[in-house]
Amino acid sequence: MEILNGIGNMLLIAVATMLVVFIAMMVDLASGLRKAKIRGELRSSQALKRTFTKFITYEGGMVIALCFDILIHMSRLPQLFGLEVIAGIPVIMCLVGAFLCVVEFISVREKADQKTRKQMSDAAELLNSLLANDNLKEMFRAALEQQSKAKELERESA
Repeated sequence: MEILNGIGNMLLIAVATMLVVFIAMMVDLASGLRKAKIRGELRSSQALKRTFTKFITYEGGMVIALCFDILIHMSRLPQLFGLEVIAGIPVIMCLVGAFLCVVEFISVREKADQKTRKQMSDAAELLNSLLANDNLKEMFRAALEQQSKAKELERESA
């Protein structure tokens, strides 16, 4: 049972780390909803679905990192390498949690107008690539000619 000594403290740190990442995710969700409101976008359950998927991915990854930390703790690797200072601390999980918080911070810092400009740029690029297609140009020209002929026939018959 000595091998399990210190795992309780690891679990407390793990729960606190998971809670911090969860709070960062909720701040990002609130920020995203606010940005959507500023841009006049429809806010639907899609954001919540993405957040739920993100929650499963993030927290699942943190649980896996905790499993590595527990295995490292049980194998006494920190003591073997003279790292008694980190014994009983879920280092891998804390590093993963810090990385995820940085990702969420960057997401919150994104400005709504930057996203809008990128979306407009993407739309213009798509339109340009569509118009570069010769078949599409021919279809537009044919449709316009047909419309012009239909208007001429209406004028003649009136």
